[in-house]
Amino acid sequence: MADEIKEFLSFLIDGEEYGVNILDVKEVRGWSDVRKLPNSESYLLGVLELRGEYIPIVDLRQRFSMDAATLSKTTVVVIVRNVSGQSLGIIVDAVAEVYQLSTTQIKSAPGYVKIDERFIEGIASVDSKHVVLIKLERLFDFDELHEVAQPDLVSEG
Repeated sequence: MADEIKEFLSFLIDGEEYGVNILDVKEVRGWSDVRKLPNSESYLLGVLELRGEYIPIVDLRQRFSMDAATLSKTTVVVIVRNVSGQSLGIIVDAVAEVYQLSTTQIKSAPGYVKIDERFIEGIASVDSKHVVLIKLERLFDFDELHEVAQPDLVSEG
């Protein structure tokens, strides 16, 4: 079997580097206020209307059971999409690099990683550091988040 090369966009959260498949990334943008949603998960900050689509915005730090992100004009939102084309905005501390990784560079996650292993595709060693590669569709239920984010349920906030 040939060694496949994939590209990953990496970003920082709490000093650690994480990555997602770049094919899942729709855009990277700065912070803008979101419409809050009542009775939603604490990590779901609200929705952002972007080109006619309501996109759930989530705090990846809170999803990883870390302290909430500090929101400011320097906050970065990475808009990602799943295989069904549903979009989701994840708040990260900073965008880092784009890496080209071969499948042989991606190893199984060891037990010491800060987040639940079922959310991890693997870990890659790059330039003497480790990048944790995330499985977005295991980390978030896109269908549920989009159901909650329907415009008729949105309140200004």
